[in-house]
Amino acid sequence: MNMVKIMMAGAMAMLLSACATGPRVYTDADPAADFSRYRTFAFYESAGKSDEKYATLHGQRIEDAVSAALEARGYSVDINTPDILINYHLKTEEKTRTSPPVYYGGYYGYRSGMYVGWPGYVEPGYVDNYTEGTISVDLVDRRTDQMIWEGTAVGRIDSEFRNNPDLGVRKAVAAIFGKYPYVAGSSVPVMPAAQ
Repeated sequence: MNMVKIMMAGAMAMLLSACATGPRVYTDADPAADFSRYRTFAFYESAGKSDEKYATLHGQRIEDAVSAALEARGYSVDINTPDILINYHLKTEEKTRTSPPVYYGGYYGYRSGMYVGWPGYVEPGYVDNYTEGTISVDLVDRRTDQMIWEGTAVGRIDSEFRNNPDLGVRKAVAAIFGKYPYVAGSSVPVMPAAQ
């Protein structure tokens, strides 16, 4: 059972960075949070875990990528009394997308006549089975135990991600933090807040 969850988490992480255009990213922030108070961070001991009592490979990849993103913004690790505690969640889901066949032909009003397409001109429908992955990162004020910011990346897991999960996770987390507008010790956004 745990191996299935690990494999699913891996697939999810792969999905996020696999899309050529990148994953879809959504963020939300507590409008009352004073981001100038935050300079240090640490991860919850149970970050990314559900039933497992150990860190997964994808969990470690996410922690490394989140740490790099925050350190690049001036935050530092403090495992004793951090300002921010971080949790993350991984999820994969098998999806199916379908399209019905399209038959060309019919009435064209601008020609005032009936035109029928070639009887063999049909665009076939399709069924697309794929794996969709989601990574969510939560930033929580340690003193108040309130979430102050969250970012979520959703994307398709493809073979590129499966072949290089380290790069895939880094890209997905980078996409999430590409919409994080603050640097350590400042409540003034360095970029417009994205939703």
